[in-house]
Amino acid sequence: MTIDMILQSEIDKIYGIGAGRKTRNVLIPAFLGDFRSVLEKSETAQTVTEEYMTEDKLMHLIFKGQRRIGRAGYELVVTSVICNDRELLSKECMLIPGISAMSLPH
Repeated sequence: MTIDMILQSEIDKIYGIGAGRKTRNVLIPAFLGDFRSVLEKSETAQTVTEEYMTEDKLMHLIFKGQRRIGRAGYELVVTSVICNDRELLSKECMLIPGISAMSLPH
């Protein structure tokens, strides 16, 4: 399961399917885009944490991750996602699966 899918599922639970669809189209790119930027600026292999809160305060997210050196360059790895004090991520996963950070446009 990708980070996008995990967040979509949680947004649907909190906001409902109809409202969740509209909300996730804004929230997911904003959260993941910002966390990507945080990871890209971090030191290699340093665990970084970033917190996010929706304007209505229904979602409090905590992302943890690392920028690691991989075969094709830097890899952005999410190690933990917590939403409203509940762990959503059971294993590490790539922020953007199959794409190294060095090949992404800035």
